[in-house]
Amino acid sequence: MNLFSLSNRRPRLKRAFLAVLAAGGLVLGTALPAQATYYSGGFGTGLLNINNYSYNTTYQPAMNLAVANWNATPTPADIQKIGGGNVVAAGANSASWYGYYTRYSTSFRIDLNATKISSSCSNASNCITAVLVHEFGHAFYNADQPPVCSSCSIMREDRDRNSTIMRSPRTYDINETNNYL
Repeated sequence: MNLFSLSNRRPRLKRAFLAVLAAGGLVLGTALPAQATYYSGGFGTGLLNINNYSYNTTYQPAMNLAVANWNATPTPADIQKIGGGNVVAAGANSASWYGYYTRYSTSFRIDLNATKISSSCSNASNCITAVLVHEFGHAFYNADQPPVCSSCSIMREDRDRNSTIMRSPRTYDINETNNYL
């Protein structure tokens, strides 16, 4: 019997190939999800010093609630309205977005689009809070469209912004924030 014949090598080669394929699948299966919703434009710390904004009776309480809701999570999130280079602002413009997060080298800016909010939301207060909580999520490295249901993450674009439940970071968002900060 020839030990080097093709018929003797075939089962060993097949087992070796399957072992390599399985190991590769384990590596891919465990490595990819951890980076699936990471947003590289985050701010680098849970402590966010933002400008001390002042708005009307619809915006002010809703924006303050967004800050309070992040601060109440079991994360390093600590948003303080004490001034500094980080700006949170609301204003009217013709853009199609509800809110927009922009990262600069040493600061960030969050803009809330009053025109879009007033024309698209049935509950302005809930919508303002939900939009600002979402934008703070970007500062904490959370990306849009995580692979979970629309009510499972504040970072989903298809979430119900009018809903009371979407005014706070969800469990998924909290876990992601703790992974990145």
